[in-house]
Amino acid sequence: MTGGLPTSDPDDLDPAPLDLLVLGSGVAGLSAAVRAAEVHGMRVGVLTKGELHQATTRWAQGGVAAVLGGDPDSTDLHLADTLAAGAGLCDADAVRVLVDEGPGRVNELIALGAIFDVDEHGEFQLAREGGHSLPRIVHAGGAATGVEIERALVEAVNRTAAAVHESAFAVDLLVEHGRCRGVRAIDASG
Repeated sequence: MTGGLPTSDPDDLDPAPLDLLVLGSGVAGLSAAVRAAEVHGMRVGVLTKGELHQATTRWAQGGVAAVLGGDPDSTDLHLADTLAAGAGLCDADAVRVLVDEGPGRVNELIALGAIFDVDEHGEFQLAREGGHSLPRIVHAGGAATGVEIERALVEAVNRTAAAVHESAFAVDLLVEHGRCRGVRAIDASG
């Protein structure tokens, strides 16, 4: 394996170590890898047990809830709707972060190349779905939102990551003085 990962073959080691190795290729892992590389200038690697495009992200059929349409919608109304739908089970502070940062995250996905459904005027086609008092759900390809988000993130990782290790499993974290300094991983070759 390459990318600064420990292996049994010293000739297999990448001479330039990574600043960050992300384990997993779901929406969170891919987003973290892209953000670390693009925003923070880190040398990033991704290790995933399958292929980059095989995470469960692709199975997400619903859309993304975010205040993208302006008046009469607002993040305060989105917060109220989400807390009401959560029936006391939501952490209000976490929901506040979600509704405040949601529009920016959708715009980040668009900047990475994600294509969301728009009308003939180029405006988002927003849908009203369960728990929402106003239309604020944006879809991609109808019910293929997860496929589109994953496609955009995989392409971004392929552009920005210093190393991608597919079909590899992390078996141990290498910790020194309380900090993770590496990972022991295996791939199909053992």
